[in-house]
Amino acid sequence: MDQKTISVVISVYNEEKGLPDFGRSLVDDLKKMPQYKFEILWVNDGSTDKSQKEIDLIINSVKAENTNHTGIEFSKNYGHEAAMIAGIDHSTGDAVICMDADGQHPPSKLGDMIKSFLNGSDIVLTERTSRNDAGFFSKIFSGVFYRFLNSVSTFKFNKNSTDFFLVSRQVATVLRENFRENNRFIRGYIQSVGFTKDIVSFEAPDRQHGKTHYSFKRLLKLAINAVFSFSDKPLRLAIVFSALFILFTLVFGAYSLYAYFFFETPPSGYTTIVLFLSFSFSVLFSIITVLSLYFEKALHEIRKRPIYIVKSIRK
Repeated sequence: MDQKTISVVISVYNEEKGLPDFGRSLVDDLKKMPQYKFEILWVNDGSTDKSQKEIDLIINSVKAENTNHTGIEFSKNYGHEAAMIAGIDHSTGDAVICMDADGQHPPSKLGDMIKSFLNGSDIVLTERTSRNDAGFFSKIFSGVFYRFLNSVSTFKFNKNSTDFFLVSRQVATVLRENFRENNRFIRGYIQSVGFTKDIVSFEAPDRQHGKTHYSFKRLLKLAINAVFSFSDKPLRLAIVFSALFILFTLVFGAYSLYAYFFFETPPSGYTTIVLFLSFSFSVLFSIITVLSLYFEKALHEIRKRPIYIVKSIRK
C-alpha cells in the first residue's frame, strides 16, 4: 500500500510563547507514526508578536524524517477562518487536518483521526468533552448560538464540534473550489457537505500561554456569519413580522375609525401613541437590520476581494 501523506494545517496568531513547546510536542507525536508522511503548514495570520520568528526556528530546527514544514505568512490579520482556507489551498496530502497552535487541540489525537480516515471516513470531526478554561458566559453563548442555529438551519450542527478536524483530499478540493465566500463558517461547511463522517472526542487542555483571541465581538461576528450563511429564515421571519404589523395597523386603524364615527370618542392618550410608534419603529428597524446584513454579505461576495494575501512562503 502506498504511503499516505497527511497535511497538517496549523493556524497561528500571536502565539510566540507557546509555539516552541507546541512545535516539539507535535513533531514528537508525528515521529510515532513513521508509516505516514506529514506536510506541516504553519499559517501565520498576521501576528504582531514574534510568532513568525518562532515558526522559522521550528522549520529549521524541529525536524523528523517523515515531516516537511512550510510556513505561510499573511500580509495582515485576515482571521482564523482565512488561515484554515489558506492551509487547505496550499496542502497536497491525501487528507488535511486543521488545528490551532494554542495547545488546546492535542496532537496526540491525530493518530485516531487518521485511523478513522483510513477506515473510510471522508470527514473526521472532533467533539470537545470538556474545557476547563471556558468561562460561564462563553458556555452559555455557545449553547444558545447552536440551539438557535439548529432551529433556523436545514442542517443539524454538533454544538461541541471544533475547528480541529480532518477532511479527505476530495472534501478539501470541494472546500477549495466551491466554498470561497468572504464571510465563512468552515465548521459549518464540513458538517453540511455530506460525505462519510466520524467523530473523535477529546479533552481540551488548559491554555498554558496567552489568552483566547475570540472576544465577544469576534464570537458574535462568527455567529452572525453562521446564521446568515446557512439559513434564509431571518428573511422569512422579517416577512412574517411585516405581515403581522400590517394586520395590527389595519385592525387598530379600523377600530379608531369605528370609535370616531359611532361613539365620537376616538382612542386618545399620549401613552397609546408613544407605545404604538415605539412598536412600529422597533419592527421596522429590526427588518431593516436583517435586510442590511444579507445585503452586506451579498456586497462582499460581489466585490470578489481575496480571502487572504500571502506575504511570504518559507520551507
